Amino acid sequence: MTRAILGISEETTSNATLFIDGKPIAAIAQERLNRKKFAAGYPDLAIKEVLKIGGLSLDDVDTIVVSNRFHFIYRLLPGMFKDYEHDFFSIKQKIYLYYHDLLHKYGFFRYLMGKFNHYLINKRLKRKFIITDHHTTHAYSAYMTSGFEKCLAVSIDNMGDGLSCGIFLCEDGKCKQICGVSALYSPGQFYGEITQYLGFDPLKHAGKITGLAAYGDSRKAYHLMEKLISYDESKMSFKMPGLLFKSPGKGIFKKLNDFSKEDVAAAVQKRLEDVVIEFILPFLNKTGMTKIALAGGVFGNVRLNQKIYELDGIDGIFIHPGMSDCGLSMGAVLMYLAENENLKPSELDHIYLGPSYSESEIKSTLDGYDLTYDKPDECEVEIARLLSKGKVIARFNGSMEYGPRALGNRSILYQPNDISVNKWLNEKLKRTEFMPFAPVTMSDHAEECYKNIKGIEYTAKFMTIAVDCTDFMKKTSPGVVHIDGTARPQLVSRVDNESYFRILEEYYKITGIPGIINTSFNMHEEPIVCSPDDAVRAFLESRLDYLAIGPFLVPLPGKMPNKPK
Repeated sequence: MTRAILGISEETTSNATLFIDGKPIAAIAQERLNRKKFAAGYPDLAIKEVLKIGGLSLDDVDTIVVSNRFHFIYRLLPGMFKDYEHDFFSIKQKIYLYYHDLLHKYGFFRYLMGKFNHYLINKRLKRKFIITDHHTTHAYSAYMTSGFEKCLAVSIDNMGDGLSCGIFLCEDGKCKQICGVSALYSPGQFYGEITQYLGFDPLKHAGKITGLAAYGDSRKAYHLMEKLISYDESKMSFKMPGLLFKSPGKGIFKKLNDFSKEDVAAAVQKRLEDVVIEFILPFLNKTGMTKIALAGGVFGNVRLNQKIYELDGIDGIFIHPGMSDCGLSMGAVLMYLAENENLKPSELDHIYLGPSYSESEIKSTLDGYDLTYDKPDECEVEIARLLSKGKVIARFNGSMEYGPRALGNRSILYQPNDISVNKWLNEKLKRTEFMPFAPVTMSDHAEECYKNIKGIEYTAKFMTIAVDCTDFMKKTSPGVVHIDGTARPQLVSRVDNESYFRILEEYYKITGIPGIINTSFNMHEEPIVCSPDDAVRAFLESRLDYLAIGPFLVPLPGKMPNKPK
């Protein structure tokens, strides 16, 4: 008998996931469908889409699992709080952090807020549902998809159900929390404040700080970062200055004006690495765990993840592919299945869990724009040939990826040996990036290209960790190697994605280079493309050389076509 479970998250980057008989069938964030980056609130479009992919209606769903026990802001005042998280110094943000601190401190307050939140969810769903805790959900998302029998799971983000961080002992398919830090003392808030101080959106652009950091000297402003955050092992909590009067133009932030952006970025990155490791290490030592699973927005930081993996005693690491709140709906279902149906940890078969489109749907879109296109006998071979000639190709194929990374099916591809690519291609895409484009590499060439990759091949399938590059990689693929000698690879085998792997295989035959550049297929400040229409619009606006969409290959037209009515 088919058993369907639906997971829902209404937090930032709201999302939905459908499991059938214990397996994820579909997962998608609302932003991909309504085209509003980091869209929050009830994920009605995402729910509709995952049910469509599963061939079910809402009435066919046996159980609904909702993440976040006490987050009712988006449910109560969705319009007023639509963009509040984009300003980490705002009074709304500060009040919300204090609210979470009250949740952490007072059980009766938690009880009342939980009841109110339950009422609001019930008012919408009008049927039985289960609610899961924010950080426990993150922990289960990482542990249950890691393949580890036992490990330490760590969740760190800005805030969630009273906490900024949680550490969990995971074994026998269950996660037991052994530490929780109040949301008032948040490494995510710390990194976000510096991101905003440097002129970037703290929600959208934290990754830019990670890349910028490699250009600076962390020692110059590090003493100021030590004043902004530290860790007290005796209290198992971070320490930070009073939140209420923090301002980007006052106090320590004003003193940061004496340093370059690069040096400030380097200092905040180094301080984040140091305090998170200081937080994690005692629990690794106490539990004797040698494997670690990570989730929460802070672990979108690939350099931090690399530093954790390089710790003595760690012999396995996994970062959930939807490490941010976009993974909460999947984590909620995994938590339910683990605690109620004895599901055990396993590796993900794949993460291509989004919508796919038929050849006729794609053809209809191309015809609607009156575009000229071919249907090559072997599209992958032709893509590889064009890449070897220096052409930029936007690729739209099969089901969309789950999580924040483009992993081949909604990607822009280019040859990796052009060291100037980061400048001119980012300009074309209207992006301001300091992190280089990421490489996608044939998995059987991983050790030829990357140091210390042995043992993390599964983790590296999802572009969630940085690794040091070999001399071969630096010589053959300088377009994807950062100034610090690292890259954040995606390893691909034939089993993972046969069509994508075929492109790499053919490119290798032509050039002797076992990988290419992969960056997300989207325009600046837009979500990754989802539909054929999204793909065509982004292709035409960015004026890339070719669009490989399904079985079709579309050259950039000389004259821009009119958008179909």
